[in-house]
Amino acid sequence: MEVLKLKGTNVSPEVKFDHIAMTFDISGYSRPENVRDFYLPILKWLEQFVVELSTNRPSISKPIAFNFRLIYFNSSSAKFIFDMITHINAIHAIKFPVMVNWYYDEDDEELKEAGEELSEMADFSFSYYEVKKAK
Repeated sequence: MEVLKLKGTNVSPEVKFDHIAMTFDISGYSRPENVRDFYLPILKWLEQFVVELSTNRPSISKPIAFNFRLIYFNSSSAKFIFDMITHINAIHAIKFPVMVNWYYDEDDEELKEAGEELSEMADFSFSYYEVKKAK
């Protein structure tokens, strides 16, 4: 299994899923023209990661960190982000420590609320971090 890296654009988020460091980052805008084509490889990678964890049962000393630093995501992306949360929930369900960090702009209550709604759908709490605007 290789580290998953996708360069961000003005319509798609940057993705770096590092199964060795156990850090999984997604950041930027998510409004790709073909959201399915963008997110399916990510979901397949996460699915394979869950299989690897289930099969190999590695010893993990710190929580697996999922960092969502999205500036904006459209409704089409929301379904796939929820699917990502479903895979994260599967990791949590097989008794691996999981930490979801949800970052949002200080002026963007909608993005924070979106994270809260996703947390309610999952079986664990997210941590929320307000990002201050640079002056």
